[in-house]
Amino acid sequence: MPEKVPFSSTYNLVNLKQDTSQSEIDKSGQSNDISNPSQNQDNGAFHRVARRKGSFRPIILSLMLVLLLGRGNLQAQLTGSVKLTAGYSDNVFQLSEYDLSRFEDNHANLDFADTTDDLTLGTTIELAYPMLYRWWKFTPSVVGTISQNVSNTDKYRRDGALRLRVDRYYWNATAQVAYNPYIYYRDFKDSDAGGTLEKYSYSRNTYRTDVAIRPTRKATIKANIRYEDYFYNEYFTEADGSAITGGFGLNYRLPAFTIDLGYDYRDYQNENLVDNDDSSYQSNIYKGSLVLPRMLLNNEGYTAWQPSLGLNYEQRFYQGEGSWYGGRADYTYTMKAGFEVFLSPKLNLSLDYSHLFRNVESDNAELIKLKEYGENRITTALKYKF
Repeated sequence: MPEKVPFSSTYNLVNLKQDTSQSEIDKSGQSNDISNPSQNQDNGAFHRVARRKGSFRPIILSLMLVLLLGRGNLQAQLTGSVKLTAGYSDNVFQLSEYDLSRFEDNHANLDFADTTDDLTLGTTIELAYPMLYRWWKFTPSVVGTISQNVSNTDKYRRDGALRLRVDRYYWNATAQVAYNPYIYYRDFKDSDAGGTLEKYSYSRNTYRTDVAIRPTRKATIKANIRYEDYFYNEYFTEADGSAITGGFGLNYRLPAFTIDLGYDYRDYQNENLVDNDDSSYQSNIYKGSLVLPRMLLNNEGYTAWQPSLGLNYEQRFYQGEGSWYGGRADYTYTMKAGFEVFLSPKLNLSLDYSHLFRNVESDNAELIKLKEYGENRITTALKYKF
């Protein structure tokens, strides 16, 4: 269990559990919170199905027989993509100004950091097998991502996900299971390990469902629900917990640009409390983005570019008590600007800049000094589809 130490000397490590911001989770490129309306695809229409009494077994067997014997109507082809990314962060451990000053002074509690800025290199491979059957489209896929920081080599990721997407003309639905076996935030001092610095890392299981409906040619209504399990390493098991997130959004295409608006509600429950240090919280997450239409770079050929702007705002209200969590609220802003260059139908290049800032509201002045931070990121990616 982490050692309780005075604010004036170093962190109270138990109180630091679950303070890893959502932005840290997003760094791997698995899930970017800022909406991108340009990624929306055509959806399908609803059809009313008459209900009949009786067993469904004959119906299911008949459908299986049609799929097996009617293979001539089933069309499928393996597709995929490879994406290479490079991202720079000027505050890779999301340190406060106070900690950045201590790092410059070679403080022992920050010896784990080789540098406070870093370059992250990553590769994402996706394989999909879309199958067309009459008016249905089924697309199972598998996604794998690896990334590695250049200077702070303990920061690396090896992530995977399985997806199944179903498309009709006016709607689509996606189910996903993702596994992140190792997410490393930083080191903290743990009294159970003799007062030494130990890695604050965890694994995560994610189960997610998304639905998108297009009631008109220009509008798409979206909804999602996500459940996550967090399992911390042996030094910080008191931080274990689970989160459920639900949200909805609207994408609307105007003549000059496409607007995407969304709202998510997140509830995190700390399930392995020690000494009543409850890091549970509820969040309101507001998302918005603007994407301009593709614009040709020349009069001949396919090459075009597409700029975009985005803003996320999260209000996180902690439910615990005491001087650390009692009355605490975190407000995190994420601003993003970037563009995408379409070099060919199969090859595109992107460049994005984002700025993150967390503002902390609390009666504890020491907490504010330790927890507020800012970060700038620049990310470029080259993606090839096959």
